[in-house]
Amino acid sequence: MDQTTTRVANAALRKLDNVSGATVLGCLMKRGYVHTWMEGVRPLASGRHLVGRAVTLRYLPARPDLQQRIARGAEGREFNETPRWDALERLGPGDVLVADAMGRSLTSTGGDVVYSRILTRGAAGLVTDGAVRDGHRVTAYGFPVFAGGSTPTVGEPFILPYSVNEPIQCGGVLVCPGDVLIGDEEGVVVLPAQLADEVADEAIEHEQMEEALLEHVMERRISPKTFYPFNDETRRIYEEWKERRGG
Repeated sequence: MDQTTTRVANAALRKLDNVSGATVLGCLMKRGYVHTWMEGVRPLASGRHLVGRAVTLRYLPARPDLQQRIARGAEGREFNETPRWDALERLGPGDVLVADAMGRSLTSTGGDVVYSRILTRGAAGLVTDGAVRDGHRVTAYGFPVFAGGSTPTVGEPFILPYSVNEPIQCGGVLVCPGDVLIGDEEGVVVLPAQLADEVADEAIEHEQMEEALLEHVMERRISPKTFYPFNDETRRIYEEWKERRGG
């Protein structure tokens, strides 16, 4: 069943492009969202930051009768019009394909031919707790790829794409269609869509406060311990830091 999603504005995505997943994770934990970091999902290429809205794809264990139900293309074609293609065609700028492969980190969810569509759709990237076939070729497209690993094998004998834009799990975390994925060197954090605006603003301020505090303690060669958790003195340092920068 297709879900009605909250569409996070591009302006909020641009704000989140400047903050780390760790900062977003901290903001979410304060709100009681304690399971938002995907386990076992890592970047296949370093130095790439991912921010985008989730288009979700759910896989199930393969079985012949399931294959017959989901394959709607001409009999015998190598690439039938399965839910995986449906998901890819829903992608646009600012969107991320998020594939639930049930944590099968050695099982392919697609390769360079399939995931070339992410590039041609202008989408933001790929996240899966399964594997990516021809991972070196997929990362060469330039968009961020976060996965359980890379593999030379084909996935269809083991898993099959089943449904699109329903709530899924990925890396042990709930992902609803439209949620925002933030990925960096430490992995992927899921930000519920309805919290994106407020968390984006809070995360930016938090990182600026840390920058101001780090500058303060490094210049004076003092311990930061009295400024954590953030308190009135931390705020004073931050406000003076902003004033010096005309902010």
